[in-house]
Amino acid sequence: MIVSAGGLGVSFGSDEVFSRLTFNIERGDRTALVGVNGAGKTTLFRVLVGALEPSEGTVTRARGIRVGYLPQEMSEFPCGPLLERVALHSGEIREALDRQAALHEDLASGAGEDEAVLRDLEATVSLLESADVYNLESRAARLLGGLGFRPDEMDKPLEHFSGGWRMRAELAALLLAEPDLLLLDEPTNHLDLDARLWVEQYLKEFPGAVWIISHDPAFLDRIVTRVCEIEFGRMTMYGGNYSRYEETKQREIAERERQARLQLDRKEKMERFVNKFKANPKKRNMVQSRLKMLERLEVIETHRSPRRMRIRFPEVPRSPLRVVEASGVSKAYDRLVFQGVDLLIERGDRVGIVGRNGEGKSTLSRLLAGIEEPTSGRVSINQGVLTGYYSQEVELTLNRDLNLMEQLSSVAPERSEQELRSFLGMFLFTGDDVFKKTAVLSGGEKSRLALARILMTPLNLLILDEPTNHLDIFSREVLEEALEEYRGTLVLISHDEKLLGCTVEQVYEVESGSVRRFNGPFSYYLEKKHRELEQQFRAEAGRSRQGPARRDQEKERRRREAEERNRLYRLRAAVEKRMHRVEKELIPLEERLHALEEDLCRPEVLCDGKRVVELQKEHAWIMDKAAALQEKWNLLAEEHERVSGAPSKEEAGGRP
Repeated sequence: MIVSAGGLGVSFGSDEVFSRLTFNIERGDRTALVGVNGAGKTTLFRVLVGALEPSEGTVTRARGIRVGYLPQEMSEFPCGPLLERVALHSGEIREALDRQAALHEDLASGAGEDEAVLRDLEATVSLLESADVYNLESRAARLLGGLGFRPDEMDKPLEHFSGGWRMRAELAALLLAEPDLLLLDEPTNHLDLDARLWVEQYLKEFPGAVWIISHDPAFLDRIVTRVCEIEFGRMTMYGGNYSRYEETKQREIAERERQARLQLDRKEKMERFVNKFKANPKKRNMVQSRLKMLERLEVIETHRSPRRMRIRFPEVPRSPLRVVEASGVSKAYDRLVFQGVDLLIERGDRVGIVGRNGEGKSTLSRLLAGIEEPTSGRVSINQGVLTGYYSQEVELTLNRDLNLMEQLSSVAPERSEQELRSFLGMFLFTGDDVFKKTAVLSGGEKSRLALARILMTPLNLLILDEPTNHLDIFSREVLEEALEEYRGTLVLISHDEKLLGCTVEQVYEVESGSVRRFNGPFSYYLEKKHRELEQQFRAEAGRSRQGPARRDQEKERRRREAEERNRLYRLRAAVEKRMHRVEKELIPLEERLHALEEDLCRPEVLCDGKRVVELQKEHAWIMDKAAALQEKWNLLAEEHERVSGAPSKEEAGGRP
């Protein structure tokens, strides 16, 4: 057990988020934390990481346990080169490196007690080696590459990346630190499909415990082995993956609703009995008994089904057989996006476009919709094709100053107010909400409004660019069901595996300036990508398999090198001490020699023969003594050079 929570509760004023949560986290846990919005999932993570004090209960961590936390959003990010900031993300590592440099300077200058400095240096070097600091940059580069960063971006300042890419860098730094417990709050929000698959594969091999909050069922299904649900302020644990949890949950909901109906029936019977016989003295005891039973009845809380939008496509007009054709298409802005693209979309095709962020998926969708022109080549949208285009940047397609009714009437002016109201009601806009200005809508509301605008008119070609980005899980399900029923031609750009899996029958991948076709459903494409990733991870494991034995050898090598460095530091310090002692003896002798030489030049001394002899004898003795000390200093300087690689005495300004 690495973390234990006992009787946890959090309240904000009179609002209780949850209470009496008790659970343990073990090494190797793979747990999904689920619950409706507002259930307290993020709040629980903040309590576990120590960012929020619980209102009641305790969190106990095993000694030395490190917890890493990736929030949904971050307001502040470090500045500096990407690779450096990720590699040195840990404040402890940065401080240790600074400490090591300072200790080296202390040894070189002779400041401080040598033995104390050496002990401090040994501890610092040991800390850095245990963190594998000498391989941090290569490991960080591998993580950043897996998350989609290009090699030429490693020195780019982190502050020049978008918020989504900076969140990826934060995730890379957390994975690099390898904490004992990793808390990930919606980690796939900022990831494209390739990065998502890579993270999934990485987490399978991750040595610590992982708890994840996510609305991505496919992602959870392939990682977690336990689901922890917070509902009605209480916690329930379910064994198995997310699909198994959903099946169990549906059975529980059905059983709870059955029990609630039985209880309601029993309650109504007792109430009828009380009302019928409350005035009958002979039935008084029975009435009192029923009243007590009614008081003791516990309310069975049933599942609260959220409001769900309803989508009905208008009748689909028949389109020509060849809907859209691209021939030799290239597109460039300040750089080339892709070139030489040839594709044909025919009536009834259901096409998914996938690829890393920034590869040109949205650009390709705009070309196919006729919104942009290619730099070279030709895109033909054949006569009779009626196109509906949904942009992931919904704000650019909606007039901020119009209210919801005006938004719909602008595309369908022939519709009556009642028809517009009814249509908006299908997308969960009711009452006075229909007169709200678009500018005040949330991201999810704008997404629903943009979908409503598209579906106001009959279409036979739908091009949807990330339509689920701001939709909750229930609205996503409604959209999935509607697109499954859609009888026109569909082009879908998405990272949503579930949506792609149930709607598309062929896949185009945009990568490295080209477009590759996978002639099969999304599951076929996904299987190939998983196989490629598994091979990549196996190859990397093989290179390090070297394995434990090679890692142990490397660790032993570094340990021996550290011991040798420390031995040389000790020798150097000892030699420098002896050199300082010799210099202390030499300095007064040299000063006395200088004084004697001045005396022997004075006329009054030279007139006194006896005095001259005495001074000459003293001078000769001091010269012999100084020569011996100088020879000793020279030998020590040579020894110092051998043990430290220091410059020779001449280069160092050695004594003449």
